[in-house]
Amino acid sequence: MARHLVHPTTRDQICPARKLALLALVEVEKKAAYVNLSLRELLRQKRLPAKERAMATAFALGATKMRLYLDHIIQHFCDYELKELPLFVRNILRLAAYELIFFRHPAPIVGSEYVKLAKRFGHPGTAALVNAIVRRMGERWREVPIPSLEDDPVAHISITTSHPQWMVRRWLSFWGVAETLALCRANNEVPPLCIRVNLKYTERELVAQVLEFCCRKIEPSPWVPECLRLDTTCDVTKLPGFIGGLFTVQDEGAMLVPYLLEPKPGDLIIDACAAPGGKTTHIAELTKDEAEIIAVDTHPSRLKLVEENATRLKLFSIKTLQGDWTELAEQFVNRADKVLLDVPCSGTGTLRRKVDARWHKSEEQVKELAALQEQLLEASAPVVRKGGVIVYATCSLEPEEDEEVVKAFLERHPEFVVDDPRPFLPAEIPEAVTQEGFLRLYPHKHTTDGVFAVRLRKVG
Repeated sequence: MARHLVHPTTRDQICPARKLALLALVEVEKKAAYVNLSLRELLRQKRLPAKERAMATAFALGATKMRLYLDHIIQHFCDYELKELPLFVRNILRLAAYELIFFRHPAPIVGSEYVKLAKRFGHPGTAALVNAIVRRMGERWREVPIPSLEDDPVAHISITTSHPQWMVRRWLSFWGVAETLALCRANNEVPPLCIRVNLKYTERELVAQVLEFCCRKIEPSPWVPECLRLDTTCDVTKLPGFIGGLFTVQDEGAMLVPYLLEPKPGDLIIDACAAPGGKTTHIAELTKDEAEIIAVDTHPSRLKLVEENATRLKLFSIKTLQGDWTELAEQFVNRADKVLLDVPCSGTGTLRRKVDARWHKSEEQVKELAALQEQLLEASAPVVRKGGVIVYATCSLEPEEDEEVVKAFLERHPEFVVDDPRPFLPAEIPEAVTQEGFLRLYPHKHTTDGVFAVRLRKVG
């Protein structure tokens, strides 16, 4: 990992970036908030310089993502159970451990900075505790015992990659040790920033030229003809062309899903779970804005995001419809050419981007969502005409939400068949299509989010 500036402060001055990162972590734990939203609001209030903003963001996101590993290290040097420590002290120690281990900042400076925070948000006793633990960690954190991969693969992978044990245990049963370890490590890497060029109004090469001086590196996707991978420190919404609708931000894997629809001008296409509109607007672009696209979502505020994205991208073929798809579907019986069903899911394929998502999920949630997904797919069956297509998609890695939902649907609906997705993809993608004809993308294999998609064609 690249080193950040250490930013030591004067004797009594508290580092604003470290303080802000601490406040974000405390709010996350106290209110079950999401760290990115807490950070955004705190940064809006404080207006720190760019380097301080970057430092606060890196520390807060990193300590959140690696929390389980950090707690394992800290606990080794602490005589108290971490859950018994005051909320502020617990998170001060996490930030200190993160700085020591992942940024290799000098222990004396790290100790000094976090003792100041302990004095500010605790008392002399907690400050002394922080000082003692940070000093010991700085000298010996590498010696902390961790169960071996051979003896206890669940505990080893869970601790070293900071994933919940229930998640690791499931994945080990699906894929084995090597694949699970590779996936969990990939989930801790910073994902590439991908943009989707709006081919209705421009070309990929022209946008790359416009962005050349704002990015350290730009490379075209080998799989998606409208995708660019960017390496930039700039706020993407401030890049030239964003406000004008020349591109939008979207994961590379997500860009492949609308291709399975084979959307064409003149088609009636329903995006049944549309918000925030990334795939909806992509369908409009792929059809040259000449299809009839209906974007459905339950929440008015989220449906507004679809409208705002369509407006910025200057796409006019999208109409929005607010409501529950399981109730609205009956008004479209035998009318649609294509239905995209990008269902609500556990999102276990997006852990790279949502660093605290792993702590908000549970095995029970996976099973509960599967029931909803079956209902949404069932409601879609009568909507497509004969010869029409449903594309069922998730950003989940869990079979209960993916293969099992589709196989149960096919047993109930012999009038549908699975089409091989390869003829519809814009390029050949290694190890992306299963024997059953399902599209499966993984962070550790394809450097995309985890994606599942299947093309279901109505033949009867």
